Amino acid sequence: MFERWKKFLIAAAFDPRWTCAVCGRENFGEKYICEECEKKLPFIGENRCAHCGRPLAAAAPVCDTCRNRLTEIDGCRSVFRYAGAVETLIKKFKYGGGKWLAEGFAGYLAALFGESGFEADVAVSVPMLEKDEKRRGYNQTKLLAEAFSALTGIPAEDPLRKKRLTARQAALAGKDRLKNLIDAFRVKDKTLTEGKSILILDDVTTTGATLQAVAAALKKGGAKRVYALTIAAVSVGEKTKKS
Repeated sequence: MFERWKKFLIAAAFDPRWTCAVCGRENFGEKYICEECEKKLPFIGENRCAHCGRPLAAAAPVCDTCRNRLTEIDGCRSVFRYAGAVETLIKKFKYGGGKWLAEGFAGYLAALFGESGFEADVAVSVPMLEKDEKRRGYNQTKLLAEAFSALTGIPAEDPLRKKRLTARQAALAGKDRLKNLIDAFRVKDKTLTEGKSILILDDVTTTGATLQAVAAALKKGGAKRVYALTIAAVSVGEKTKKS
């Protein structure tokens, strides 16, 4: 009994910001990552696609994927390249029970939103099937939207539902990702979408297929504009990584 209470008290008193999420050393700042580790993170610089926000090897207006292609997304930006410590932290956030990372990631997304020029009446997450969410224990993008809302004041709403089982996107490539998600989402409450500018929050942009499918459902539900922010993005031309 004593050991159980001891563990409970330690957990209740522990603040994740006391140690760096990357190196594990004591952290005396307000962020979840110490200054030294933050300097090494793969932030996306100026060389990025003006439409999808994915990092480019060299300066160009848009990437080859977005050139001459109409999408339902009106603009997308990502904070980091999906590499190194960022890749590790996102996997911990999604699959390793690292729910507390939502607040730290939301801080970077809030800063990016302020620089993006995007507008948003509501912020939404990418829905999961109920059984999948129960199996994982949470929907990490819903936690992200809630933390983002707390920082920005933009309401986090839940107007979408996932209609059917889809194959895991990481197991697919190219056009198969788009086909896998055709008509996979629908708006369940149009009062939250009609005539509104909506911001989708997600963890990783790989090909953009998930964001495109979600945005298509939102536009079908009457959304005026749909933008997206993600924690990280796979570089254009880079081999798709599983996440």
